Amino acid sequence: MECQICRGTGWIIEEIDGRRIAKRCRCQFERLSKVYLKEAGIPVRYRNCRFKNFNPETPYQLKALKTCINFFSRFPYVNRGILLYGPPGTGKTHLAVATLRNVVEYKGLKGIFCDFRGLLIDLKSSYEGKASASEILDSVRKVHLLVLDDVGAERNTDWAKDILSEIVNYRYTQSLPTIITTNLRFDDISGETFVEKFDERTESRIYDMCQIVKVEGHDRRKVGV
Repeated sequence: MECQICRGTGWIIEEIDGRRIAKRCRCQFERLSKVYLKEAGIPVRYRNCRFKNFNPETPYQLKALKTCINFFSRFPYVNRGILLYGPPGTGKTHLAVATLRNVVEYKGLKGIFCDFRGLLIDLKSSYEGKASASEILDSVRKVHLLVLDDVGAERNTDWAKDILSEIVNYRYTQSLPTIITTNLRFDDISGETFVEKFDERTESRIYDMCQIVKVEGHDRRKVGV
């Protein structure tokens, strides 16, 4: 159906301070948002993740929710991304996806969801000629908003360290906002820490480019088990 506002042209004319200015019609914004959302790569399991259906059970989860909502409300005028860390099943990915989805739907900007283990698999496949490794990496490095999920869940190899370091370094130097989720620790409590699995240089840059937020609570995946 033809848009009744722009009559299908995709543009509207507004008069501001005596000047006629062409602006994209709302219908174009909605169309692009749908395209960007489809291209965001959000897994089926997480497609219903919203801020409104995240129910915080602990002060840590409430703080994480408020941090993500504030990030979305200020985006793209943000100076830092977010790193969510804590035990499995506490809602880190839910919050990361909800933030990404809101940015795409309501700000009309591009962003992608990237499972770090899946990225490593795709890069290995590229060596078999299925796709260019540089193209795959560029899609992650250069996107406006990146959600890098489950960092540290992969097998510990120097190659994996180098890939993460390359992504973090590029986005750090280009000041591109990044949301990272991980089970690795960023505090002194017992458990595998980020710096033990990766390196101090990458950790240092993440501290500078992201707000570090602990997310703790019951494992929601085990509810009813």
